[in-house]
Amino acid sequence: MAYSDYGGYAYRNGERVEERSDAVIRPDMVNVGAAGAYPGFVALAAGQTLAQFEQVRDASLDGHVVLGDGPVFAVMYKSCHLMAYRLVDGAFVKAPELDGLSGYDLAKNDAPAVIFDLSGHKLEVLFEQTDNYYQYARLTHPDGTVWTGFSGYGVGAGLEDCGYGYSTEDQIDRLQEVFA
Repeated sequence: MAYSDYGGYAYRNGERVEERSDAVIRPDMVNVGAAGAYPGFVALAAGQTLAQFEQVRDASLDGHVVLGDGPVFAVMYKSCHLMAYRLVDGAFVKAPELDGLSGYDLAKNDAPAVIFDLSGHKLEVLFEQTDNYYQYARLTHPDGTVWTGFSGYGVGAGLEDCGYGYSTEDQIDRLQEVFA
């Protein structure tokens, strides 16, 4: 069972990082989520109350895909929501550079990839409307580490064989094409 009807995959230097799908990353870099599972269910199974989990979640990065080693991170949520954060003094701070970004508008208008400079970290994102809406992102850290990922409806962790008619494998191939 997936987190919801949305999902995605994350890659670090070309290798899949399963724990960054449906992730809830605390500021100490511990993931309290699980790929393909709603994070609240993971917390309840660990003995937390929902209120305790929401307190942790509010201070964490939470998305279908979380890219980055820090201090800059990109969070992909559903098909067209992308946020960036900086880890500052032990807390995540939303990066204002992405304020007003509308993945739906960019996808509908067939816009090219959008590029952001986040304190020397390069974030590239492409939103597409094909058989569905999807987003593809690449975050390149100054040390050369490259994170890529995709997110969308009916694809990704826990949705590989769900029968929605959308192909996770096609999105893996498209991610590689976009950032070839």
